[in-house]
Amino acid sequence: MLSRVAENLYWISRYVERAEGLARLLDDAFSMELEEGSRPDGAGPLDNVLLMLSARAAFARSRPPHPDGAPDQREAVLRFLTFGRAGGVSIRETVAGARENARGTQETLSGEAWSQLNKLHLFLNSPRAAARFAASPSRFLDRVRRECVLFAALVDGTLPRTEAYHFLQVGRHLERVDMLSRVINVHCYASAAFVPAGVGSDVTFSAAHWASLLRGTSAYEAYQKQARERVDPVGVVRYLLLEAEFPRSMRFGVARCLESLRCVAGGGGFGTDAERHLGRLDSELRYMDVDDLFRRGVDQFLVGVQETCAAVGRDVHQAYFRT
Repeated sequence: MLSRVAENLYWISRYVERAEGLARLLDDAFSMELEEGSRPDGAGPLDNVLLMLSARAAFARSRPPHPDGAPDQREAVLRFLTFGRAGGVSIRETVAGARENARGTQETLSGEAWSQLNKLHLFLNSPRAAARFAASPSRFLDRVRRECVLFAALVDGTLPRTEAYHFLQVGRHLERVDMLSRVINVHCYASAAFVPAGVGSDVTFSAAHWASLLRGTSAYEAYQKQARERVDPVGVVRYLLLEAEFPRSMRFGVARCLESLRCVAGGGGFGTDAERHLGRLDSELRYMDVDDLFRRGVDQFLVGVQETCAAVGRDVHQAYFRT
């Protein structure tokens, strides 16, 4: 496979996964803002989404001066992360990036998958999208999420398991692991006073806060079916990090990313530095004790995961995309 084609496929799936994850986070954060409101300093669930994306500075630069007073902070953040054209983080920009990469790789994608991605891109740039967003941001974000899921389903259902498919899977799962590490880290940071039960304190916590984390990662129903009890912070983090059978957990994503890299390499063992990085993380997740993780510091581990994802991205580029 040409390196250019492989790189396009990798970034198509990363961008679509990013758009889907962002739609989920924004929908949940918007609902939380309506229920709880933001603090006087403007911080709140939507501001936390900016923090997850490292986009606070880009958002500040995107806001023109308003002599008659600043617009509503909630709406400004929501519009910036949905339709913004600066910073490269909005849903519209990420879908545009995926579609641009797909334009030069149409012969590798199935016709149905390309058509779905193109349709989503055209919708986001149409007056209909703006009208639906104005009428109901939640319904708009739900449509974006469903359209992204449909693209992933068409990839799974129409592509043979060749190198093209596996490059799409590497991008998809690497993006999911990276975003999950950021989401959990920000939620734990927002509950900085939290110390889990059994680690020397019985500090109370907001069940709504941790339920929000589950909803933002599409894990709420799956967690409730397994836990059958109140939302417990340690249980939530354990589930999102270590549940081997849940497709959006960190352990599942790392294992699938590693599996696809090995299929691309065409052999066993660790053929590239990317496989070595993921193999170490996979082993750590298999034998991790969450209570011990909280004692050592969740943030340090999650920052390490982000560094691993960045290293894997560089190694994949070096091994397969460099011309």
